[in-house]
Amino acid sequence: MEEQLDSVIDWHRVLRLMSRHSMSRSVAVQVTQGKLCIDKVLHRSRRLEHLDSHRSHGIFEPALRDGRPRVFALHGREIFVSRVKAVGTFDVKLLPLGPDRKPCGEIRTIPKIQFKFGCHLDHVPRIQKGMSFTEGTAESVVPIRKPQDRYRLSDKKLFGWIDAACGICVKTLEGEMVTGTLSWIGRWEIGLDVFGVELVIFRHALENIQGVPWDSYKAD
Repeated sequence: MEEQLDSVIDWHRVLRLMSRHSMSRSVAVQVTQGKLCIDKVLHRSRRLEHLDSHRSHGIFEPALRDGRPRVFALHGREIFVSRVKAVGTFDVKLLPLGPDRKPCGEIRTIPKIQFKFGCHLDHVPRIQKGMSFTEGTAESVVPIRKPQDRYRLSDKKLFGWIDAACGICVKTLEGEMVTGTLSWIGRWEIGLDVFGVELVIFRHALENIQGVPWDSYKAD
């Protein structure tokens, strides 16, 4: 039986796959036998690696570390220019800034569920080029209260757009629409490249995402 298996399996290819792509022996054997598609296997591996390295990625911790001014959009159509002073489990402490980038009020504590998106203050002019508003959406929307009720879009589909490097259009609950390229996927936030700068969008604030279809063979 073992001699028959050796004659069917290309062990040289198995070893190459294990060496080049860090595959397990069993997966490499199944790819060699044609039972698994190598494109799907590698796509899944890239997705898991991306999610593992970006799961805790977000806007608050970097803002706290570097102290640079950020612009945040909040539910209720409030735009808030500030510096992040502290990050809790469910809320964030922000120091409001005036047009001169100097403090102009007391520190505010805002629940994370109130945030829609945020970016560096210096990046606002470029992000505005990729942003528009849908008609008939003048009213503010109550934010989704439970994370499990947020817009349901699988990490698998999101990573498909990253892997294909294709443009997407993101719409928030209050009608803001922005186009760009998806850069990273976090547990609570996603990063969008808009004309070369980063816009961070909170997943609980999403209403819809549209993008061009990517190759079906990647849909593992």
